[in-house]
Amino acid sequence: MRRQKLRVFLSIVCFFLSGTALFAQKFKVDQYFPESTQIFVAISNVKELGDSWKRTQLYATLSAPQFQEFRNSLRQQIDEAWPNRLGLNVDDFTTLPSGEIGGGLIAVPGKKPGFAVMMNVDGNAEEVNDFLVRLIRETTEKQRGEATKERIAVGNQTVEATALTFPNKETGGVTTAYYVAFPQLLIATDQKYLAEILLKNLAGESRNSLAARPEYQAVLQRCARDANAQTPAQIRFFASPLAAGEAIRSLAPADKQKGVSPFVALSNQGFGGIAGVGGTYDLSSGGYESVLRLKAYIPNAPTKALKMLSFSNVDSFTLPSWVGERATRYTLVNLNPLTTFNNLGPLFDEFLETEGAWNDILDSLENDKLGPQVNIRSELFANLGRQLSTTNCFDAENMADGEKFIFSFNIIDGKEQDVATALNKMFEPDPDFQKVELLGREFWKYAPQQAAAGASRPGATRPGTRPGATRPGAVRPGVRPGPATAVKPRPEPGAEAELIKGAVFGVANGALFVSNDALYLQKKLQEVDATGKDSIMNSAEHRRAMQYLAKETAAQSGIFIQGYGRNIDGLRENYELFRQGKTPEGKTLGAKVLNAILTPPGQTTPRKPKFDGSALPPFDDSFVQNVGFNLFFGVVEEDGLFFKSFSVGSEK
Repeated sequence: MRRQKLRVFLSIVCFFLSGTALFAQKFKVDQYFPESTQIFVAISNVKELGDSWKRTQLYATLSAPQFQEFRNSLRQQIDEAWPNRLGLNVDDFTTLPSGEIGGGLIAVPGKKPGFAVMMNVDGNAEEVNDFLVRLIRETTEKQRGEATKERIAVGNQTVEATALTFPNKETGGVTTAYYVAFPQLLIATDQKYLAEILLKNLAGESRNSLAARPEYQAVLQRCARDANAQTPAQIRFFASPLAAGEAIRSLAPADKQKGVSPFVALSNQGFGGIAGVGGTYDLSSGGYESVLRLKAYIPNAPTKALKMLSFSNVDSFTLPSWVGERATRYTLVNLNPLTTFNNLGPLFDEFLETEGAWNDILDSLENDKLGPQVNIRSELFANLGRQLSTTNCFDAENMADGEKFIFSFNIIDGKEQDVATALNKMFEPDPDFQKVELLGREFWKYAPQQAAAGASRPGATRPGTRPGATRPGAVRPGVRPGPATAVKPRPEPGAEAELIKGAVFGVANGALFVSNDALYLQKKLQEVDATGKDSIMNSAEHRRAMQYLAKETAAQSGIFIQGYGRNIDGLRENYELFRQGKTPEGKTLGAKVLNAILTPPGQTTPRKPKFDGSALPPFDDSFVQNVGFNLFFGVVEEDGLFFKSFSVGSEK
């Protein structure tokens, strides 16, 4: 036994004393991360990734002198908000690795989950030494922490590790990080037992690695087949969705873990059938600016509520006429809304921890004499078609309004009035909803400010409620049960113009519409009613995009989702938010992502901008010569769903 343990230790030594060229070629982090890794991200070569980024048109745009102040400010804020979980800053991830780098969240049963990073630092021994010296100095001097040397067991031998204890900006407590440095490898982790696992795997003591998991292999092999490339993907990633979510939840303070775990609830309702989600990301690849491939691996037929994902492939989509020529982006999805509705109930009950709650609500909506007496299944969802369409647009002159969006579900031919009648039955009795008119069509708006006026009349119960009900949907305090046909109070004089603003939903042009901006929806419908000349089908860029999409999907047996987006709009809107100092309260997708990264942990109010961008010039549309468009599509496959998104540069 002693000799066996010694061989384990010596194998580690031999591993790091082997030829450097061979090491660089064959070293793959996922071979040494354990099978209990729940989130994993790897970069094949940081330098090559950086070189690929510099070949993109987007880099050419953002590297222009006009963006210098923006780049400097953004970098400063990222450095300040960096969580510092392992003491590694942004520069360390670019200067230390000479080959592959990988890291992730590992959740070993019975132990506290932890984070670990492993990187190939072959040839960068001096940089690694400088990194550890800097960390020790910062820990002991600037952060008033401590640095010690510890021994980590590997078989019957030990390996020396540097242990640093420093303040944790995320939790307000302290973090102890462990670093093991070899001539060709650096390991960093916040759990000592993870360092032991990684070292044992390096020694070949365990074959149960992440790379051996069937779901991991299925995800990356599917992406590799699509890429059909000889070189490895620049970035690859993987997650076990529910296990990863539960592991992250377990790291939160105890008071944040109260109530039903959403991940346990989802698992109970069949969502554990999604065995793994992951993919690859490449820059300057295959003639595209970037390519994202993603696979949701579902090896067995969906059960329980997972059957809500009722997607199916179609040969082609019909783009709605109300998607305007200047739309920022749109998405078209083929799914069965009735199947989704039919499988929603058990999941609803699971989260409420009340069996039968969903059926009680449906029964109340249909049979309660004081309710709307509507069968949502047969009168609403059964009348909807299979295409969900969405579009987003951004008004640079009214950034405070955020992005405007429209969702629509097409309605089965001849069933438009039935859907409109169902909506009227559901919302006419409810004082919190008001009817508004858009171009002669009836729409509904949630307007709770009218509830107070309606509370004193012979009240109407909310749709789906019984007087005295104790389940979800019970009558609101202060609203007396009364005839469902009671007339709503008329809005105050002059209130009609104000009422038409805001989010609305209703039936028009053979579809059920939902929009966060009634005036925007009215404008789109008005354009369709007039000539339809503003359709995105008239855009030369969109016609070019459809040629790329046809090429990419030619080998597929249909698709269930497709989308298109104009990159220039996203760049313009986020630039203007920054220039006007409004990024912290910005409602664009880009602003929300930046705020999530830059807002200090624990801060609930909007962060204060750290840079005055008013001196920057307005966005110059000449930048459009370096910015193209994004496309994506998805395919339903026997073992799950496959998605591909790619960015196409502009024609110069």
